[in-house]
Amino acid sequence: KLAEELSRERHKKAKNLDREIINELRQLGMNKAIFETRIISLSLDEDNNACTEKGTEKVEFLLSVNPGQELRSLTKVASGGELSRIMLALKTVLTSTDSVEILIFDEVDSGISGGIAEIVGKKLLKLGERHQALCVTHLPQIAAFAEHHYLVSKQMKDNQTFTNINLLNTESERVNALADLLGGQQITENTMELASEMLQSSKKSYDYRKIRTT
Repeated sequence: KLAEELSRERHKKAKNLDREIINELRQLGMNKAIFETRIISLSLDEDNNACTEKGTEKVEFLLSVNPGQELRSLTKVASGGELSRIMLALKTVLTSTDSVEILIFDEVDSGISGGIAEIVGKKLLKLGERHQALCVTHLPQIAAFAEHHYLVSKQMKDNQTFTNINLLNTESERVNALADLLGGQQITENTMELASEMLQSSKKSYDYRKIRTT
């Protein structure tokens, strides 16, 4: 009886989940993506062990990234960057009920730039209201929204490669780091101004968030 009640709730919520996930994916630059929650019911008549603490069903997330592509299991069709964005969409939708404390996003910037990257940065900042979110990125539009900005660099010493991770404590350090991501081999004054403007713009979102959550 409890499994039947759970099943009814699952089917009812699945449609809403699919609609909200697709809406988030559109905002994240995956305009043609189709997301579907497939609920597979197990027969108690055929398997006495079909009923578990999770009910009598298996749930699978299906995805189609490109038009004409059939829906397939999420783990089989998504690249690293796509998977990060899908997880970001899922976590954004489920943030009020998700008990996971730490989220790590790598390659979330794969295949995006410009305005979409800024949207990703804002969503990561919002996600940080309820979770510890760690993000590895090469895009200044995303890095600018970090509450704590770490610079990862490599150096050679005695024919060995060392990786350094340094917290950028001052605004000037952050501007320099953003300018390095924005510019080429030579960082111009215009690049520095753009980096500073980008950081100030992201700070407004952060300050607004602090006021709202307080």
